Amino acid sequence: MKGFKALFFVAAMVVLSACSKPQPQGLREQFMEMDSVLSAEFYAARAAEDQAAMDSIGALYDQRLFDLVIRNANDEWEDSLLLMSFRQFTTEQKDSILSVLPPAVLQGEIMQALIRKYETEKATSEGQPYIDIQGPQPDGTELKLSELVGKTDYVLLDFWATWCGPCCRLLPNLKRLYDSLPEGRLEVLGIDCDEDKEAWKNKIQADQLGWRHITTGSNKENTAFEAYGVDGIPTTILIDREGKIVHRSHGEEGEIAKIVKH
Repeated sequence: MKGFKALFFVAAMVVLSACSKPQPQGLREQFMEMDSVLSAEFYAARAAEDQAAMDSIGALYDQRLFDLVIRNANDEWEDSLLLMSFRQFTTEQKDSILSVLPPAVLQGEIMQALIRKYETEKATSEGQPYIDIQGPQPDGTELKLSELVGKTDYVLLDFWATWCGPCCRLLPNLKRLYDSLPEGRLEVLGIDCDEDKEAWKNKIQADQLGWRHITTGSNKENTAFEAYGVDGIPTTILIDREGKIVHRSHGEEGEIAKIVKH
């Protein structure tokens, strides 16, 4: 759900804060109050099947989360909040955050890892050329991305796993889009990180996902995930016929559809 990905890590944040050293209550209290109010509004809108309200609340959530991070750069709880939420900010927001963080936060080991991934993400953002990757297909044969780019108007990379709820909710929408397009318009390459390869193969068969698939297994280092700086799923990357990345998101199929149907 666009703009409301933070809901999926709220519980983890609470556990993280509970297990850490005592923290100043300012930022934590502000976050928990904001999350409580907007989460209630979001779930009410979802119960009413009001998609417009859900999108609006999600966008407001992201903006308020960014404002909290920017205003509290020196709060001791800042690093905990950033580690859980950094991936969902836009490129411009991430740059703004990094420009105000104190050295103690910037030099943290986990924050440095996030920054390295972010630098890779920027190198594979919209307007940049694609990076070739490869992996085993369900039948065991290797497939390279370069074997697909240029054969259709667009290639969509879908980073996913069978255990990822948002990923599995995205799949039917991608299938409807894929099946609705004329031949030669769109190819999809699913890039899976399941350790259980049988679960991966069974999901492809059960859901009749008729596009191309490769897997990395559970070790995402030095794989397609690493090459594209993917630190959370679902992540989708759209590549045009010339090999240029034209869209990158966390699975907003509506934006993808607008581009490929244009």
